[in-house]
Amino acid sequence: MLRPIPPRILRSTATVEVCTGTDMYQNQTYETYTVRRVHIQPTEKIVKTRENTDQQLSSVLYVDARISSPAIDWRALLQSAHDHGGDMRVTIRGITYTVASADGLRDDTDRLHHWEIGMY
Repeated sequence: MLRPIPPRILRSTATVEVCTGTDMYQNQTYETYTVRRVHIQPTEKIVKTRENTDQQLSSVLYVDARISSPAIDWRALLQSAHDHGGDMRVTIRGITYTVASADGLRDDTDRLHHWEIGMY
């Protein structure tokens, strides 16, 4: 079994906004979550978007399955936002990112170890 991400690097707090639909004025509505004990790191990885175009990520957010709280299903939230015609946004350290991918990585016992959230 893999050890959790070291708590000393999980020092940030992220505000997550997930599109939940539109109001009567056709403005997108969002549900907000605050996730504590996460880590953000810059990257230059290129991923495919849902429109099948290439998008260069600017950062990856690491969310530990045991230490970060609350525990949320990032992939389900991202899919829900796309199903409602919107995006999922993360604000951390005063910068707002759009989530492009949410990958759950498992340990050698097939338990969720951490999430890697690709953002641009």
